[in-house]
Amino acid sequence: MKKIFRNMAYALLGGLMLSACSAEEFSGANGELPNVADFADNFKIDVDQETNTANFTFDSKAGITPVWVIDGAYSSAFNLSKYYRKKGTYNVECFVKNRNGISKESVQKQFSVEKTKMNGFGGFVEDSEFNMFKGLALPNNPGNNDDPSHNPAFWYAPGWNMIAAPNCSLQKGCYIVKLPQATTDRWQAQMALLNLGISTSADKHYDFSCIITSAKGHNAVKVKLCDSGAGGDDIILFDSKDVNTGLEAGEPKCIFGSDLEGKDIQNLKVVFDFGGNQADDEIMIESLVLKDHANDDGTVVPVELKVPFDYNTAGNLWKDVDENQSFTNTNWFGDAGWAPIECTPVVKHEGNKHSIVIPVETPAEQWHAQWALTEVPVAIKMGQKVDFSCKVKTSAPLPLATFKLCDTGNDDSFLFADMYTDIQGEYVVRYDDTVIKGNNPGDMDKIKLVMDFAGAPKDAEITVSDIVFDCEIGFRFYRFI
Repeated sequence: MKKIFRNMAYALLGGLMLSACSAEEFSGANGELPNVADFADNFKIDVDQETNTANFTFDSKAGITPVWVIDGAYSSAFNLSKYYRKKGTYNVECFVKNRNGISKESVQKQFSVEKTKMNGFGGFVEDSEFNMFKGLALPNNPGNNDDPSHNPAFWYAPGWNMIAAPNCSLQKGCYIVKLPQATTDRWQAQMALLNLGISTSADKHYDFSCIITSAKGHNAVKVKLCDSGAGGDDIILFDSKDVNTGLEAGEPKCIFGSDLEGKDIQNLKVVFDFGGNQADDEIMIESLVLKDHANDDGTVVPVELKVPFDYNTAGNLWKDVDENQSFTNTNWFGDAGWAPIECTPVVKHEGNKHSIVIPVETPAEQWHAQWALTEVPVAIKMGQKVDFSCKVKTSAPLPLATFKLCDTGNDDSFLFADMYTDIQGEYVVRYDDTVIKGNNPGDMDKIKLVMDFAGAPKDAEITVSDIVFDCEIGFRFYRFI
């Protein structure tokens, strides 16, 4: 196979010889191939760490053309640039060619990108003088936690049976963890950074952030800051609690907490858990930041999401609604004069996810872009307490968003009817122990969830997922009809 690949490479490179720019015209072959070692220093790579742009240059030499193999692509350019979004160390293979052909051997060049460029919130400032991790020699002796010398210490147990620790490397402050086997449950893929020499105090507040990337995606990673000593697992400074910690494949995400209530921690431990990972996943952990909240590093912290209720709780009636699609989909769009706009939005209902693509622009005035799931066969009584939550994800900022849960036949009898402003990215709508109210309240035979996204830009896609509707135990016999 190596010979086949090598022959294919020469064929491709032969094609490059016909088209590549060269420093001079070649007069004819003399049978001598160039020796790449003679030109190894002519290959130069410089990285602009502010823009994450790698610049590749070859110092011109008479009769010699460079051949770069960059991320599997070939180029014979004397100068080229490429953007790298993610932190890491990258390899480049370099050949040279002359009028006789391409060098038989190559030289390897490496370069590093120091920081991942984020979409959305990127965490607190890693290089700030306030960051307690700055200048810290991160532990780099990975292995199973049955050996106290191992740090990071792993407990990797698919099916709750511990196996060999996964491969873990530390590159310029970034941990790369390769998980060969899948796990199914929380705490089956633990990694702990122990005895970091960082202390915190109960009389202060703190900010924490880190960036995590999963090559294959993950439903919910766990990050926990606590004490390394005996009983320290219960002295918790930060616990991500699985809220908004799902990772899209290949997409870096910042896990953070701001204005955290301080705890008396003598020797900080940071615990990660990737239980529920896919087989052969690769996890990157980078940009660890912990600082005193009183020290302002200039970071503008986004509004933290509310904690949604568990979609899989036994009391969630909406899970059956989703499984059976026992609702009627309706929508209404209107112009500034309240005249209806004729359009057909793209609406999808897939499992626990409901999405709509807004087809037209509407005024940023409430109720001009309505979408409803009606005729939902859930009955509730006056005085009955209801827990509700849902996750909202939008492809574009929304100036307005309204959520109302009411009786299908009586808009003036509702559990909630609230408008939110400036929603973007991910958001959680949540109500605890809400009861029926309104101008004409009464028992509800069937409910409807009304959503309004007035002012949303055309082609904005909004997804509403993990809807939870849970009534108090004492009324459970009223729940489903």
